Amino acid sequence: MTLSSFDPRQWPLAFKAPLLVAAFMLVVSGVMTNAVLSRLRETQERHLAAMSTIYLNGLAAALIPHVLREDIWEIFDTIDRGASLEGGFGRATIVVVDAKGLTLAASDPKRAPVLSQQAYREQAFQGESMLVDADKARAFARRALVYQDRRIGTIYVDYDVTHLLRERADVLRTLIGTNTAIAVLLAAFGYWIIRRMLRPLRTLSRHLDLGVAGAVQPIPAAEVQGATYEFRRLFRRFNIMADAVNDREAIAKELANEERLASLGRLASGMAHEINNPLGGLFNAIDTIKRHGEKPTVRNASLDLIERGLRGIRDVVRATLATYRADRDPRNLSAADLDDLKLLLGPEIARRAMTLDWSNAIERELPVPASAVRQIALNLLLNALQASPTGARLHFGASASGDQLELSVHDQGPGLSPEARAVLDGVGKPVSSGDGSGLGLWMTRRLVHDLGGRIAVETSPIGGALVRVTIPLVAIEEMRDVA
Repeated sequence: MTLSSFDPRQWPLAFKAPLLVAAFMLVVSGVMTNAVLSRLRETQERHLAAMSTIYLNGLAAALIPHVLREDIWEIFDTIDRGASLEGGFGRATIVVVDAKGLTLAASDPKRAPVLSQQAYREQAFQGESMLVDADKARAFARRALVYQDRRIGTIYVDYDVTHLLRERADVLRTLIGTNTAIAVLLAAFGYWIIRRMLRPLRTLSRHLDLGVAGAVQPIPAAEVQGATYEFRRLFRRFNIMADAVNDREAIAKELANEERLASLGRLASGMAHEINNPLGGLFNAIDTIKRHGEKPTVRNASLDLIERGLRGIRDVVRATLATYRADRDPRNLSAADLDDLKLLLGPEIARRAMTLDWSNAIERELPVPASAVRQIALNLLLNALQASPTGARLHFGASASGDQLELSVHDQGPGLSPEARAVLDGVGKPVSSGDGSGLGLWMTRRLVHDLGGRIAVETSPIGGALVRVTIPLVAIEEMRDVA
């Protein structure tokens, strides 16, 4: 599990939306639970206060005559008979005191002996007529005994309210259980709804992933018809785009093949021109041998000329065959693979009176496809030849350092046009023109991309364009589909 999986912002929408709904429901249920419990507490205390008032008024009416006579036994008998309460409150604890706060009688004489001081009870009420202590599950009430506007004593009563607190706990558990069940059900329902709503997006994402691996696959008509109105329109637009991309890709491949054939044609024409010139000299040498072959010096000179001419033709043909043979099983790149290009371009360089500075610093076999790399170098050199004027100087460099191969081609032309730069950057369309922004550069960019490399275009301070290609060195087995 990655660190991002703990970041809620990275969670899928199908999880976040139901969780937000559940969280919102829990907040609302918490507020409602608090309101219900507060209302229940207020109702219980109001009913408790009413019951206490009725109970204490009846008890006071029975006690006042006995308190006036200070008849302790009658007072005790009265509170003993009135200590039993109905409604689940159990037996109450009653203490009757005189005007001085001294105990006259109590239902529990051990806790409140006769004539003991009970002034602390009055201080605990602080002017209230009833108090509820939830921690002790007890309710405390008092009632002043008044006779002819004269306070002759006070009744203090406390009784058990455990059943009221139990009722609150039952209500709280019911609310928590109900709200939790509703939140879970809403989250599950929301998850189901969101997944159904996101199903078209998963379909679209799956077809986009298929498009990365190969041709863009249109969404089947059955899935398009089964989608909602909004996604049906989106699917149709995607299918139109998929058809357009596939058509454009097919056209680009066809144009690439045509450009490759055109490049081969230009090279073949150049080679034919360069081979035709030495052939004329060879025929002249043969004619000389026929006429003056009996002279050793003439014969040897003519044979040397014929040998050199044939060797040159052989080298050009070998380089051409090595570059364009149909080998789909890539092999490691060596220095000789690039040096062949020098021989291949030699006739065109000589015809245009150009100078080619060749720097090949590769000293070992490199784990990159030889044919793909040579095609990249050849396309860049052909583009440089086309962009440079007659008599210009070109530079080609190849070196390997660390885990990457670097190729560089520097010409003395006017520099790459914006269209050509866009083609190498992968944002422009290949066009067949004479400004160096044709399919040769487009194929170069595709080959470099397939090899996982990068292309950098710079404007040299001394003029012309400098193109650098960096290709990572990887195992040849990983590049079977490249070249």
